[in-house]
Amino acid sequence: MSMLLTVIVPVFAVIVMGRLAVLRGFTDAAAVRGMTDLVFYVAMPCLLFDAIVRAEALRVADSTALFLAVSLSVYALGMALAIAALRLPFGQAAVTGLNAAFGNAVMMGIPIVVAAFGPDALPPLLGIITIHSVLILPLATILIEFGGARREGQREGPGRVLRATMAGLSRNPVILTMLAAFLWRGLGIPLPEVLHGFLKLFGAAGPPLALFCLGATLPPLAASAGVIREVLLACALRLAIAPALMLGAGWALGMGGMGFKVAVLISGMPTGANAFLLARRTDTGMEASAATVVLATMLSVFSLSVLLTTLG
Repeated sequence: MSMLLTVIVPVFAVIVMGRLAVLRGFTDAAAVRGMTDLVFYVAMPCLLFDAIVRAEALRVADSTALFLAVSLSVYALGMALAIAALRLPFGQAAVTGLNAAFGNAVMMGIPIVVAAFGPDALPPLLGIITIHSVLILPLATILIEFGGARREGQREGPGRVLRATMAGLSRNPVILTMLAAFLWRGLGIPLPEVLHGFLKLFGAAGPPLALFCLGATLPPLAASAGVIREVLLACALRLAIAPALMLGAGWALGMGGMGFKVAVLISGMPTGANAFLLARRTDTGMEASAATVVLATMLSVFSLSVLLTTLG
């Protein structure tokens, strides 16, 4: 109960505030877009840069490799069930797999990790963010295009779409910030206290603003009867199966420590909005993906409470 009150309730209260602000007309689309840009291009990069440069030690944790294995397994399982049980075409099944495997590691993951474990827990999160951005999204792009997901006459070759995806990643401020911070550390340049104070001040605004913007930008929860089974399958895999696999495999391998706790917590994050953006870009499974993002976010208030309690 203490975890629910001290971590989960404040987090979801801010998300609800963002949703209500839009529904009640307290803020408009332009203001939300401006706040989202501020979070994505300034506040979160400040938070990550300061955390990376000032971290005592950085290394690739075993739990990061396990997280990748679990994510790929959940993706494959989601696709297989979508094809075998739901009779979905290959491209749409690839979107279902993405909905199941791609968690909201930035907009929700960073605020919840900081709230639960403090800023020192950010370095273990970096590898997971990289896995999501550099591996899972391009893989999904290839699979969707391979399945012939685009309508005839609007198809782009898999290579062209993949190049566009990688070009977008090369401009991603989170990825660029991580590269710049690792370069700074590698050069051994001390971080001036004045710069640290600036980064800390701006970075502190990132988590609450990210949650507010998440609530303000969530699409309406509307799904036709034809996609309900897809949505429920993806939510079950994302919120229950993925963290259960991560916990079970980690305990079997004797893992522990902060890196493992962060990996488990992120494995139970609801579906990230980038899954819906890719579905919209490829014109495949948009309705099911949008509904999965919203429903998984709503249900995660319970699943994340269980995870935090389990992790202690």
